[in-house]
Amino acid sequence: MFHVRSNNQKTRILIDMKERKVVPTKVAYFTHPTAFNLFGGAELQILKTKGHIKKTSNDFHIKFFDIFQDKLEDFSIFHNFQMSPDCLSICKLAKTRGVKVALSPIFWTQANKEKITLKNQLAKLRNAYQGLTEYGFLTFQTLKPYKDFLDLANIILPNSEMEASFISSAFRIERKKFHVVPNGVEKSFSCAKPDLFVQEYGLKDFILYVGRIEPKKNVINLLHACKNLGAPVVIIGQKNLLHADYCELFEKMIASNRNFKYLGFLPFDSEILASAYAAAKVFVMPSWFETPSLSALEAGLAGCNIVITIGGSTSEYFKGLVRYVDPRSTKNIKKEISESLEEPKTTALRQLILNSYTWDIVAEKTIEAYNMISG
Repeated sequence: MFHVRSNNQKTRILIDMKERKVVPTKVAYFTHPTAFNLFGGAELQILKTKGHIKKTSNDFHIKFFDIFQDKLEDFSIFHNFQMSPDCLSICKLAKTRGVKVALSPIFWTQANKEKITLKNQLAKLRNAYQGLTEYGFLTFQTLKPYKDFLDLANIILPNSEMEASFISSAFRIERKKFHVVPNGVEKSFSCAKPDLFVQEYGLKDFILYVGRIEPKKNVINLLHACKNLGAPVVIIGQKNLLHADYCELFEKMIASNRNFKYLGFLPFDSEILASAYAAAKVFVMPSWFETPSLSALEAGLAGCNIVITIGGSTSEYFKGLVRYVDPRSTKNIKKEISESLEEPKTTALRQLILNSYTWDIVAEKTIEAYNMISG
């Protein structure tokens, strides 16, 4: 027997479908507890991803998870940024409540100061795991939270193919579990002008560093490399006082050289920061590793020549359009900065970044990942 609908019934059904509102998928964002008190690239990644997904799609409602008020079961996806052991227990709990876990690991091992190549880092971790089925030693007790994180995640969102390969090989995670989401930059940096910074500080064509003041970022080696170059060096960033001795040494070095100027922390959306990028000649990020450095992307889009660490996934992003340095060698850092100061600025890197590394692209790829696990 066939049931035939009348024209009135069909019309009523169509009207109902038009009036029916699509309920967005609720996504919780979470990270380690010290994050926004030590603001850096990872924190910017969280804010920009959230903001640009909101601009791009109505299918997802994203909220920063409040441990005092929110309930895990009210969300469909729990997106954790940074593979910090502090976050592991709540991610485990989310899985027990039927919530899908997306993990942006933002992970790289501390570069070996004798060998900083990816191949050697992989070998070091792989040898540690060889032939062992339990985490019996301190090394394994230290690494176990990371392995647990990767195992429980429904999808892993590294910032590069290099990071994905590194994590997959080192922790024996199936490659199909990864969905690469690059880091991004606001297109507006391509329109930055130097005038505001030049007017405020009287400096132009200087050496610029933007990032936290801490050992990982290798700022002390940068200052040692620049102390006899004769060019102004502008440092922008927050001191990480968890490394008080390092910060004290940094302050002494700043005070010892009239070419060094420390401006403290500037908000990521401030006009003076964008103007600083445009006014600088060379941007330097000499850290032990980067995945790949948001400030370097911003500086490149603003037109700076870039000198950056070889550690991490920088070469995947910047190709042959920048100068790479060995973070161990102040001599090498000095050489590359000095030669970069003599080179004219070009637009090749700016175009690469606009084509591949904007926050709009990040939002699209993150949405793809959510759709992969929310079905």
